[in-house]
Amino acid sequence: MPVYILIIFIGFAGFLLSHYIAHKKRRKDEHFICPLRASCTEVVHSDYSRFLGIHVEYLGMIYYGFIAVGYGLLASSFNFALFATALFSVSTLAFLFSVYLTFVQIFILKKFCTWCLISAFFCLIIFLISVFSLV
Repeated sequence: MPVYILIIFIGFAGFLLSHYIAHKKRRKDEHFICPLRASCTEVVHSDYSRFLGIHVEYLGMIYYGFIAVGYGLLASSFNFALFATALFSVSTLAFLFSVYLTFVQIFILKKFCTWCLISAFFCLIIFLISVFSLV
């Protein structure tokens, strides 16, 4: 149960992070404040910032929101095995997608976005907690 609380917290933080990226991307008059002096603007506005025509930051908001609400339901004694399996499957797909996007930053763009890397770290943590909570 305490691991669900941690996932809910990370999901909420990930949602806020994705919302921040979406907000800054829409407001072209505002510059990204990118810790570690990375290239957030160039990465977020690259050709890889969309997947199937959908902005990646919106996919992130949907994912993190689903995870936070889903694990919130599980924490409140909503015990439906198929739903728990769906949450695990979605977190696995999101982790693999974040690995792909990280490789794009490293090998194709050769530029880094600190906020995107933090989001990838959130996906990794959610995935690892999901895996270890199954055991």
